[in-house]
Amino acid sequence: MLLQMTQLAYRNEYPIVVERQFNPNSQVRGFGGTAVEATQKIWDERRALGYWDAKKAYPLGQKNLSVSETNSSQTEQAPKRGAGRQ
Repeated sequence: MLLQMTQLAYRNEYPIVVERQFNPNSQVRGFGGTAVEATQKIWDERRALGYWDAKKAYPLGQKNLSVSETNSSQTEQAPKRGAGRQ
């Protein structure tokens, strides 16, 4: 019973805004027990989701709960594309 309740808690869906530096902001769906947890999951996976220029992520309508690049220990560079580029 407790396992089922835990699984249901992580199925909550929250609209998350990803602010981007060079592209328009994106609104995605995040899943988690709370809006902050869902935002953190999106932020942790931002590179895999294709948001290479992400600056900040927050639940829709709650900018004060943002997760930004300043929270990470080091910045990541976008991969270089094309043959022969260095």
